[in-house]
Order: sequence, then structure tokens, then C-alpha cells
Amino acid sequence: MEFLNIEKYTYLEEKHRGYLDQLKDFCKKSPRLPRYHIHPPCGLLNDPNGLCYFEGKYHVFYQWFPFAPKHGMKHWAHVISEDLVHWEWSEEMLVPDHEFEKNGCYSGNSIEAGGKQYLFYTANYKTKQGKVPKQALAVMEKDGKIHKYSGNPVIDGAPEGMSGEIRDPFVFEKDDSYYMMLGGSDLDGTGQILIYKSADLLSWDYRGNLDLGRQDLGTMFECPAYMEIDGKDVLLLSLIGRAAQEERFQNEFSTVCFTGRIDLEKLTFETETMEELDKGFDFYAPQMFCGKGGRPLMFGWFGCGVQELPYFREDMWQHALTLPREICIKDGRLYQMPAQEIISQFSALDIKRGQIIIPEENAWRLHLISDTECKTEIHIGESYDHLKIVMDPIKGQFIADRSCLKQKISEEYGTRRVCPLDTHKSVEVDLYYDNTFLEIYIDGGKDVMSLRLFPESYKVEMI
Repeated sequence: MEFLNIEKYTYLEEKHRGYLDQLKDFCKKSPRLPRYHIHPPCGLLNDPNGLCYFEGKYHVFYQWFPFAPKHGMKHWAHVISEDLVHWEWSEEMLVPDHEFEKNGCYSGNSIEAGGKQYLFYTANYKTKQGKVPKQALAVMEKDGKIHKYSGNPVIDGAPEGMSGEIRDPFVFEKDDSYYMMLGGSDLDGTGQILIYKSADLLSWDYRGNLDLGRQDLGTMFECPAYMEIDGKDVLLLSLIGRAAQEERFQNEFSTVCFTGRIDLEKLTFETETMEELDKGFDFYAPQMFCGKGGRPLMFGWFGCGVQELPYFREDMWQHALTLPREICIKDGRLYQMPAQEIISQFSALDIKRGQIIIPEENAWRLHLISDTECKTEIHIGESYDHLKIVMDPIKGQFIADRSCLKQKISEEYGTRRVCPLDTHKSVEVDLYYDNTFLEIYIDGGKDVMSLRLFPESYKVEMI
């Protein structure tokens, strides 16, 4: 088909429907579509937004530029599921069609109150002098219809001492009040978490910035997310400008998880642990929410920064969300594993050292238990074009190495990622592969790696 060159800051209107339908039909033929990862029908996907379980269904929104596989005018696309496996497209989405959001509906979360789901987002508003931060609200009714609040924006402008780079509201209820976290940067170029308070979700008072007790986290914070899990306060934070540290923080942008104790009166977070949330190549902007029965769940963006992945121009779609992950606290830190509903969808492989397997399906899972005294390798692909996974109990390392793949991805940020292991101890590893998307769960989800790979062959070899 003939692709149109649509201007970057164009929002979706009825006049675009015909072209968009053609584009969706074209993208359905892509040989690289995943089965179980939420992906865009066309164009580019990034941050998960507004995650919730509402009126008996899961609702996932995500940042979406419909017209091309590149960053542009962001909408909130919307998919719905009853089981976290089968997702249906919804036309009830956020389209940036008002003046106060003239440059896009940026990220945010949602909260249920009074039988309605309140969707908070950043209304991107650019001027010649710079950005004017605006936070906005839409409401989803019980019948699924969405309308924007007539009093938008609910927060207009930046507090004194802060730059215009303030975004990604995360709203939650605690101690009979509503709080909003916003990521931002101050005038000195240091990342900050802004805290607002409200009694009604409509009027918001700025309380100050959250003290994390450290100053080495970068120049800008994005996508804060907070939840109390198993008696611990958990804070997720996506970082811009965080310097690499040996094998850590190697990606363009990083995401960290804090556990500890938050004090919203003193505006402090007493940190007990801080870890990279995902030690792979392709992960950013996760969001936590409560699923059915209050179960803590999380999705992340299966991507990072301004990537140009192989085949994106010919496929006309780019990126996906991670699998839905169940999260819990063990030994004081966050653990992640795929939600139980999704695990059974993947065909299980069985492989032994010295074997080669060619999977019959392009979505499979593999459970491994490493040796305690010798190195084990898994290769996905051919000898001349493969991903190398190394479990080394002697050096105490788990390694994912993309250097032997022909199709290169963001080489400027390195070709391998390393996770430390206990030396001379066995470790259990679970791989979930979904047609170019790979999630690796180490030691029961103590550590996770998410990465893309595009080998010509998907055979699996254990060495």
C-alpha cells in the first residue's frame, strides 16, 4: 500500500479512518507480530497508561502514535480483556483534540472512585518558550464511555523552582486522602518527584517534592508509580540521565524499584532496597495496578527511548508491552513472574545439554536449572546469527549477549547485559519467547531481562 507522510502533531479524526483501516490491515500481515504481548494495530506504542480492573474487565491504555512507527502525537489507545490473554480493541480512547493538550495526551494512571474510573494524564503543551506542564482528567463510566473533565487542566503550570518538564501523574489513595506523584526536573537539572494532595480528585494542592535520600539518580524522573505490597511501600521510577555504573544502568534510560517506607506528611521515602527493575535491553515506564481480587500486577513498555528496530519501516508498527507480571515482595525486594493466566498459553520446550530443538510454534517457554560447577549456554538462532545466553556459576553471572546477531539493535548502548548470581549455586531460569520478544525470569523472578531479537532462524541449542 502507499503510506502517507502525515505531520507529526496530527491527531486522529474521522477523515483518517479509511487510511487507518488500510494501515491496520497491512500490519496484520507482519511476520513479526507477537501472540501474547499487547502490540499496536499500526504505528508506535510506548508507555502503558491507566491500567485497571473495572467492572469485571481489565483495561489497558497505552501511548500510541497511529500513523507511523515513530514518536509523534500521542493518543491513549485502549484494549480490554477478561482474562489477561485475549484483548479486544476499544474505540473509547483519549484523542488530543483540545487546545490544552495540543501536542499530545501523555502518560498517566487511573483510580476508581464513586463507581467511575478517573484517568489522569499529562496534557502536552508546547510553546516557543518551552513546555507548560498541564495535568488533565478524563472519566470512564460504568458503560465504558469516556469523557474529558470540563474543568481541564486540573493542574496548570509548574511550582516555583521547577522546569516545564513535569509529567506522568500517578494518583493513589492513602490515609483517606488522594495523592498525585509527578515526575519532573528542577531548574538545577536534578530529577524530582512532585507530590500533590486532593480531597475530591479535582482540586489539587502542591505539597512539595519527595526526598529519596540520594542525589545520583539522573536529571529527569518519569513515570513514578506507587503501591503498598505485602506490607512494604514500593516505588517505581524511570530515570533520564542516570550514568552507567559497571554492568548496571546500561540502557539509554533506566527504571528502578525502591522498597521501604513512605511518609507523605514529611515527604520522605526511607529506602531499604533499590534495584534495576529489569536488567535487559528493552524495558521502560512500567506501571503497577490492582487486578481481580486486589492482586498486584504490572505492565512495562517493551522498548526504551528512540529506538529504530529492524524491519520497523516495512512492518509499519513498532514495540509492545511486556507480559502482565504478578509482583510480590520476598526477602524485602520485588519479585516478578508472568501472570498465571498467560503461562499456560506458551508451549513448553524440553531440552538437554548437547541438543538442538526447532520449536513448532513461535511462542514457547523453557524452564532451566543450571549446573553448580560448569557453564551452561543457550543459543537462539544459527551459529552465524544467534542470541547467546550464559549461566556461569563459577563467575556468578547470568549473561544475555546480542553481539552474534546479524540484526543490530541500539549498539551504542552495548550488546550484552549481566545479572549477578550466587557463585557455585544452582539457579532456575524461565524463558518466555513470543516471536522476537523474549522475557527471562531468573531465580523465580528475583531478576528479569526483557529483550528483542530478530534472528533468521529460531532454533534453540543447549551447550
